[in-house]
Amino acid sequence: MTQTPPITRRAMLTAALAVETAFNGRASAGARAEAVTLLVAGPDGGLLDRWSRVVEPALAQNLPPDTTWARAAVGGADGVTGANQFATRGDPDGRMLLLAPGDAAIAWMMGDPRAKFDPGRWMPVMTCVTPGVLVTRPGARGPLRLALPAINSPALAGLLGLDILGTPATSVPMAQADAAMAYGKGAVDAVFAIGHRVDEQLRALMSLGARPLFALGGWSEADRPVRDSYFPDLPILTELHPNGSPLLGAYRAAATVARMEFTLVLPHLTPAARVAIWRHAASEAVGASDVVALAESLGARPIGGADTAACARAAIPPPAALAALRDWLAKRHNWRPA
Repeated sequence: MTQTPPITRRAMLTAALAVETAFNGRASAGARAEAVTLLVAGPDGGLLDRWSRVVEPALAQNLPPDTTWARAAVGGADGVTGANQFATRGDPDGRMLLLAPGDAAIAWMMGDPRAKFDPGRWMPVMTCVTPGVLVTRPGARGPLRLALPAINSPALAGLLGLDILGTPATSVPMAQADAAMAYGKGAVDAVFAIGHRVDEQLRALMSLGARPLFALGGWSEADRPVRDSYFPDLPILTELHPNGSPLLGAYRAAATVARMEFTLVLPHLTPAARVAIWRHAASEAVGASDVVALAESLGARPIGGADTAACARAAIPPPAALAALRDWLAKRHNWRPA
């Protein structure tokens, strides 16, 4: 996810001219307004499709009024099929955007052969994040049994975090919704509360005796780890393990992606002026009433501007970290892409 330059007055004026030409079709007499395509990486009627129906009109409020829109929901919930189509269809002209879940980047990080895209080449516009907290059973010994929907899921960050802390752990496959009940029955020793309404998940687990170990946290504009604003009293992993680890770069990316409800991006090489106008529209859209209402109902937070850029940078591990992650998956968990 390539960083774009800051929005300046000159860039905004240039972008306005570019948008007038590209979106309104005024390059030739009598041309009709061209459509913007929003490619939704997920099924029709799914969560991202629901997000698209509030994000699209919020963006449109800051574009020329005769801009027309086309929305296409493509592929499964993990976003891989939609991201692949974006990689082949996404011309860098500022007229197509991808709305993708964090799961798609997880597939790419883990070397899933289905992933024919490179999220490091996406131009970020807007992101929506959720918190995450790893809880454990006090006094539990031996390898911790961690509830995990699948190792190739955003909950991978919890397994990585335990390994970095030197705490042996094994994964116990189960749906996120079943984790609290499994903990209460003693079937697992650790749960990664993640996704929607994490505050409610955490209260339920703590009522069963679980105690928070660390929260995912985030990254500042200066690329420094910061505590999660949802849980400012909880430490983040780097506070518990400040001396570094070969897997820390992979954890940083996995933890960032685990927080991503969605990311809205443009193709690589989209002109800076077009990126600037879209990022301005997204910065305004995060405060739109329908966007805020949906986010609050899910316990999520849409972000734009510099926060989106910082999140995008943290989501892409350097090559050495990516190699370390895939080696760790193969040797410690006998996992290889299908």
